[in-house]
This record gives sequence, C-alpha cells and structure tokens, in this order.
Amino acid sequence: MSEQARRERAIWTALIIGGVLVVVVAGVVGWGVMSKRLESAKQMDQAIIVVESADASVIAIDEVIRAEVTPEVGQQALELESTVATTKNQLTEAVSLVEAAYPNLNNAERAKANLLKTTANAKLDMLEQAPVILSANVMVAKAQPLAQQAWDQTLAADKLADSAVASYNKLTKAGVQDSAVKNAQAEKAFQSARDLFSQAATTFPEAGLDRYVAYVDQKLVQVGISRKSDAAWLAGKPALANTFIATYNQADAKGIAMYKALPPSPITAIADAYKALADAPTELYFKARDKASAADQSLKAM
Repeated sequence: MSEQARRERAIWTALIIGGVLVVVVAGVVGWGVMSKRLESAKQMDQAIIVVESADASVIAIDEVIRAEVTPEVGQQALELESTVATTKNQLTEAVSLVEAAYPNLNNAERAKANLLKTTANAKLDMLEQAPVILSANVMVAKAQPLAQQAWDQTLAADKLADSAVASYNKLTKAGVQDSAVKNAQAEKAFQSARDLFSQAATTFPEAGLDRYVAYVDQKLVQVGISRKSDAAWLAGKPALANTFIATYNQADAKGIAMYKALPPSPITAIADAYKALADAPTELYFKARDKASAADQSLKAM
C-alpha cells in the first residue's frame, strides 16, 4: 500500500471514529436530557401528591375558621392547632419539589408548575395566619359559655339581693327574716358566678373579664354587709343595724359605678376581644384563601 493510500485510509478511519464519537456524545447528551425530564416529572408528581395530602388539613382548618364558634368547633380548633406545623412542612416540601423540577419542564408543564407553586404558597400564607385564629376560637369556645352562665347567675343574684333589701325595708320580723334568707341565697349565687367568671377570665385573658370578677366581688361585699344588718336587727340591735345600712349604701353606690363601667355584657367583651385578636389575621387569611382557590380552579381546568 502506497504512503498516500495509507494516509487516506488513516483519514477515513479517523472520520469514521469521529462519526462514532459524535453519535455516542449525542446519545449521552440525549439520555442526560431525558433523565432530567423524567426526574422533573417525578418531582412534579410527588409535589402534587404532597399538596393533596396537605389539603386534608388545610380544608379541615378552613372549615373551622369559617364556622360559627361553638364548644364543638372550639374542640376541633384545639385538635387542629397541632397539625399546622406539619402541614406547613408538607407545603414547603411541595414548593421545593416544583422549583427543582422547573428548569427541565416545557412551557405547558411550567404553566402547571407555576399554578401548583402558587396554590402551595397561598396555602402556606393561610396557615401562617391560622394559629392566631384557631387559638382565638378555642378561647372563645371555652370562655363564652362560662361567662354567660356567670352573668345569668349574677343577674339572678342581683334580683335576690334587691328583693332582700325590699323585704328588710318593711322593718318587720318576717320581712327581715325573709331578707336574711334571700341574702344567703344571693351570696351563694354571687360566689358561684365569681368562680365561673374567674375561670372564663383565665381562659380568655384578652377579654378583660377580670372586670366582672371585681364587680361580683363588690356585690359579695354588699351582701355581706346586708347580712350583718339582718343579723343585728333580728338580735334587737337596731342602732348597729342602721350603721351597717349606712355602710351598705356606700358599697351600693360603688357597685353601681362599677356596673356602669362594664361592657353591656361579658359576651360583648369576649366578642370585642376576639375581633381585636382575629380580625387582621382573618383578613389576611381570606386573601390568601382566594388566591389558593383561584389557582386550584385553574389547575383543575388544565
């Protein structure tokens, strides 16, 4: 074989080898792209699964937040408080999966990825506000029935105390005896009301129910003085009884002033405190909820 032929063969061989190398490299590159797209598809599928799993908690929380506060709803809110952190972790994971998948998606897939990320982030924003709202619901659900019962007992005790004064003012033995009986009943009712108000105040400190505790304490002072007046009169000590009556009148004036300074009812106080606590978070919650709902609807339509 001539030198020129050997050179041509060498060149031809090199071209063939080069061609093979090009094919091999192209295959490697193609497989790399395909592998990345497959991995992105898996990440998107996993993100959807994670969001759907988180939705069970998101929906349960949403139902409680939108419901009227009752003891049953309060119990549900209490149970759901512990799920917020886990659900936030799930949604954060979903966002990370979408972001990891995004560079290797086509335009149509990216549109879906954007919506999935939007709904996940919006639900994270919902959950950011949820703990304050759930906590407020729990406090209202516990405090409201206690406060209502306490107020009912306070009003009933007030009527007994007023009736005792009317009986005493007859200045007859039967009248003062009736006053003594009613004052004893009023004192018991006031003490029960105080205990209930104290529980409600501890349950929902922001409602300022300690004002009602103080008011009932003042009523207990008044009834205590009235009972001493009953006892003095029945013991044949009218002068001492009159001394107690003068003290009672001073205490009564103080009680009236305290009553006038109270909100219309403890339920009003609770409602005002709930509004102060939950209004701003609730507004932000529903803005995020609207955003999540819109993204979810668009995803369903794809």
